[in-house]
Amino acid sequence: MAMTLLEDWCRGMDVNSQRALLVWGIPVNCDEAEIEETLQAALPQVPYRVLGRMFWRKENAKAALLELTGAVDYAAIPRELPGKGGVWKVVLKPPTSDTEFLERLHLFLEREGWTVQDVARVLGFQNPAPAPGPDMPAEMLNYILDNVIQPLVESIWYKKLTLFSGRDIPGPGEETFGPWLEHTNEVLEEWQVSDVEKRRRLMESLRGPAADVIRILKTNNPAITTAECLKALKQVFGSIESSRDAQIRFLNTYQNPGEKLSAYVIRLEPLLQKVVEKGAIDKDNVNQARLEQVIAGANHSGAIRRQLWLNGAAEGPAPNLFELLVQIREEEAKEEEEEAEAALLQLGLEGHFCVMGNGDIAQS
Repeated sequence: MAMTLLEDWCRGMDVNSQRALLVWGIPVNCDEAEIEETLQAALPQVPYRVLGRMFWRKENAKAALLELTGAVDYAAIPRELPGKGGVWKVVLKPPTSDTEFLERLHLFLEREGWTVQDVARVLGFQNPAPAPGPDMPAEMLNYILDNVIQPLVESIWYKKLTLFSGRDIPGPGEETFGPWLEHTNEVLEEWQVSDVEKRRRLMESLRGPAADVIRILKTNNPAITTAECLKALKQVFGSIESSRDAQIRFLNTYQNPGEKLSAYVIRLEPLLQKVVEKGAIDKDNVNQARLEQVIAGANHSGAIRRQLWLNGAAEGPAPNLFELLVQIREEEAKEEEEEAEAALLQLGLEGHFCVMGNGDIAQS
């Protein structure tokens, strides 16, 4: 109810509800001066002005609406105030992440005595202030988002990598090499920063022997790239599986009972890519190799397996991964539809018979 009152009151006064506070539980006999004195004592760091007061019949108490007039740290606003007659309640509408970020940024700059233009100059941007004009507010907002907040987000608030040390027994919070490398490759694609910055962040995730390897390489080659660092880590800490071992593992991977053929194809794909990476299968033959192994390994999808064999025997190139999955899923959908029709038919047949009380079966 208090949040509804806050929103309705703000709507009636054309005030942004995320820039307002509702203070309620104020005793009826508390006058304007006492209310102001209590608010100033309880909210010394919160810039505000009182927009109005009212009697809230449901609570048999007064309520006051405050508008925030400056940058505010929302986390620092108390939810209860010590006041006359007991505790006064404070209700505020949680800001969106963007609004809170702008508030915190503005509050920080204000405390440090900096302006947006100062930050822009430090970051090395030319012409740090937009030219004054009738569209100044929108222009300034776009400028802040593009030239100040975005660089700050990219350079400070970024998704960090998990830890990797290369030790035989990973320490607390550390990953083994395989999962760490997979996560690292995914995150590297997300970072829209220079390769030098990527390398610095990569170094943050390394500990022990892994960090020593990159430090030695960087000493010998200060311009080493992130890709070269990962390649070196893979050579030192990655799997030592031979091309023959990878090929045997690929050729001996079969469809499991209850597993859809499409799921088997997806499970098989990383093994196939490992074989290609090891050079045991040429890239030009990867589609044919995939199709042949799917046909050979499809132990529990007879009808689809036969259809794939017939399609594979026809002239033309083997389908790529996407085309193969589409073909298989279409066949799986047909099978499921046929099974559903057969089940309904069986239920229909069973519905024509019933068991009599004496145990005899009669046709309905």
